[in-house]
Formats: sequence, C-alpha cells, structure tokens
Amino acid sequence: MLIIGEKLNSSISSVRQFINDRDTAAIQDLALRQVAAGADYLDLNTAQGDEVVNMEWLVRTVQEVTDTPICIDSTSAAAIKKGLETISGDRSKVLVNSVSLEKNRIEEVLPLVLEYQCSVIGLTLDDNGIPKTAEERMVLSESLVEILSKQNYDLTKLYIDPLVLPQAVSHTNVSMFFQCLNDIKRILKVKTVSGLSNISFNSPKRKILNRHFLTLCMAFDMDAAILDPLDKKIMTSVIANDFLLGKDRFGKKFLKAFRGELLEE
Repeated sequence: MLIIGEKLNSSISSVRQFINDRDTAAIQDLALRQVAAGADYLDLNTAQGDEVVNMEWLVRTVQEVTDTPICIDSTSAAAIKKGLETISGDRSKVLVNSVSLEKNRIEEVLPLVLEYQCSVIGLTLDDNGIPKTAEERMVLSESLVEILSKQNYDLTKLYIDPLVLPQAVSHTNVSMFFQCLNDIKRILKVKTVSGLSNISFNSPKRKILNRHFLTLCMAFDMDAAILDPLDKKIMTSVIANDFLLGKDRFGKKFLKAFRGELLEE
C-alpha cells in the first residue's frame, strides 16, 4: 500500500498559519515526521491562500529536508505548473492530484501531466459532477484511460479514485465504491487510490470508520491511500493488512515495525 501523507494541507488551520508565517521549521518538522511514520509521498496543498506563491515556497521548503516524492494537490493548473517547475530532481516522480473529465482540467492540467510524464490521480468526475452509480463512474474511468492511452501515457502511473461519498448520506456508498475498485482493477487493470476521510463525514468516531474502511479497501486490492501517517492506529492497520494479504513476504515489514515499537493495538 502506497501511503500519501495528507498533513501538509492548507485546509488544516495550523498548517495554513505555518505557511502564512513562512514557518520553515514547523513545515519541515511535519514533513519529516510523516516520512518517519511511513509516508511514500507528501501531499502539498496550498489552496487556502495565495496558492501559486505558497506552492513554490512549500515545495522548496519540504525538499530542503527530504527527497521523498511530492504529490502536488490542486485544482489549479497554475499552482500545479508552479509546483512542477519548482521541484528539484526527477519531475517524473511527482504525483499530480488530480485530473478529471472536467473540461478545464482536461485542457489545462492534463497537458502538464503529459509534458512531465508524472504520475497522476484520475477522478471519476466530469462537468456534471460525481456520477450516482458505479456503472457511470466506470464509463468515466474508461474515458480517462482512453484519453491517456491515445497520448501514449504510461498507464502504470495512473491512479483512479472512484470518489467515495459519506456512508451517513447513503448506506450504499461503500458497496458502490468497492464495486468500482473491483471493476477498475479487473477491466482496466490500472491502479486505484482513495482518501479516507469522506467515508466518515457526519458520523461519530470517524477514525474507527476510516480504519475499517481502509482494511476493506486493501482487501479489494486498492493500491494507494491519502491518509494521516501520524495516526499510529491507521498505520498499524496498513502494516498488518499488508502482512495478512500476502504483500509483506515473511512479515519483514510487520516485524520491523514491531521491533521499532510502531504498532499500536
């Protein structure tokens, strides 16, 4: 399971303040703690504020202390472009979050992904919004794969997010999401990803729901998750599930985490 650390997001009030104050030490500490906890990518989002200027500063600040790959998280093509231009090192290792079938993202964000040949999260979303059925979301997934294929894009770099909606809104939201995961993996044979927090929106004990949702997603062979790596219980779930699903041969990672006292019951 690929872990995309979600903590460097300007929607979090403390992080927004760190960015506004240009608090380099606080940002770098948060980046390093996520990496130490197991983050494979660091998601950077500066939407709350002067997005383009802040994205450049945030990328530079994080890359001063770690070479962990960056996930540039924005709906703004200008912010994504600035992030890609600022990245030092191999830009093809960047993950862009995200592209969709919305007209502006196809016209403005997709060309950047193709130019740098970086990995990308593809959303099952178009100008009509998020489809209400798994079948409609598959149609969008197929369209996205077709568009990228015609551009000779390496589909091993594509992660499709079927966009889970809160279970509190409809009792079918989780089962529909799992149908999407299954169909995308079986038919399109590309990678899948999801954030976890939407599933528990408007529900109590959200962290419990997020953890169990993650376990089920991993059973459906989801490849990546956007989550809080500083949450020891959810990282314990990731490590234990990888072991139980046969993706951690001989339990090497599980035993390493045990010896490092990283597992929490």
